Amino acid sequence: MYKSQSDEHATQQVDLCRRLREAIILGHLEHGQRITEKYISEMMDVKRGPARESLLILEGQGLVRKVPSLGYFVESNSDDEIRDVYAVRVALETIAIRRAAENARREDLVRFQLICEGMRKAVERGDTAERVREDLNFHAEIVHASGSRVLQRAYSTLPRPFYGPIDLPRKKADRVMQQHEAIIKAIGDRDPDRAAEILALHISEHDKSANAGHDSAKNG
Repeated sequence: MYKSQSDEHATQQVDLCRRLREAIILGHLEHGQRITEKYISEMMDVKRGPARESLLILEGQGLVRKVPSLGYFVESNSDDEIRDVYAVRVALETIAIRRAAENARREDLVRFQLICEGMRKAVERGDTAERVREDLNFHAEIVHASGSRVLQRAYSTLPRPFYGPIDLPRKKADRVMQQHEAIIKAIGDRDPDRAAEILALHISEHDKSANAGHDSAKNG
């Protein structure tokens, strides 16, 4: 299949932003750290142009901030900002999961299962980066399965500060995967109330871990 140069550029840009988001989430780029086009270019082995575009995109997603005369810094969110993000996320994903439970197709359920299987394998390998990636993919898939372009656009612009414990104990990782499986079952059963209930509990538990991790980072 033919791909134009613009299509290829867009694909590379999406991949670069994904890798930078993961670097922030995993702590390879620390909160408050100054980052430049040159730094990204060397770190990710890309040209300055894509590095510049990625900073603009990440700024729009609330992951970096631009300080006049100083440049870009990895965002460090306050406790109130973190709580606000999770509150918005609960509201948005609750609407999405109710839609998904009503409208999900067989292929949506297959994608959910593939993501869960990928996360399970990552946990067994001890691959933290892949586990986090699949966890984020799972929640993005909830919004995708809703079939609502409005929700998808809103979700794509939602800041995603991540202060939770990255290296989860196996027991907590198993808990996350069990909740994911329960969410899939509720969607497959066409039970929007049950799906929303499990999702709210799931995000609430993650919210507590995130704030605990943020407090540790501030006091460490």
